[in-house]
Amino acid sequence: MKKSILLIALGILLLAVDIRIPAGEAYPEIHEVEEGLGEELQKRIINHFIGEKPGIDIVSDLAGYILVFIGAVLLAAKSRKMYFALIFIPVAVYLYVTIPMMPYNYEGRELFLKTAGSNFMIVFFEILIEFFVIHGIIAITDCIQNKWQNNELLLGWIAAMFSKGILAGINFFYGRGILYYAYSIVLIGLTLFYLSRLFATLKGKPAEADT
Repeated sequence: MKKSILLIALGILLLAVDIRIPAGEAYPEIHEVEEGLGEELQKRIINHFIGEKPGIDIVSDLAGYILVFIGAVLLAAKSRKMYFALIFIPVAVYLYVTIPMMPYNYEGRELFLKTAGSNFMIVFFEILIEFFVIHGIIAITDCIQNKWQNNELLLGWIAAMFSKGILAGINFFYGRGILYYAYSIVLIGLTLFYLSRLFATLKGKPAEADT
């Protein structure tokens, strides 16, 4: 079980780290539409969500999803909550792969709505995935000896997910600038804290932790 949880923890950590560099062909010229969407909204989507060309995450979210998926598969027999994570991970992967391609395939109002919606949806699905794997692990390891660690784990997770939501807002309003990466450090710190509590929960069931 400890190896499965380690895979999940590594995957979650990869999802928390977001360092992107531009790569690939430049997007076609994007024109603002005159009706239906505000000028400021369109500019934010173009400048902060779309950019000039696709971006590659140096610490790949795709690898994070795969690690969490493998860990959840290995633990699914012990907690049904893992099955929910297994359902949502392919959806998140689909969004992760398709979002950078949207400016090549859509234009105008459709492009703006799909891009903005998909960027917020992928954050929502990441939170759902972590919700089910974390609560699944707690259900597996819960006992009197590690109640305190589980409470710390949940508090740390809530703080990290709250920060992930704030980071999505910062990205929308200000883009991936100094503020975004400064607050990313907060998210990474909170993620490391709750992952440390995740492994502390295993101390309550040492026999299972070694399997």
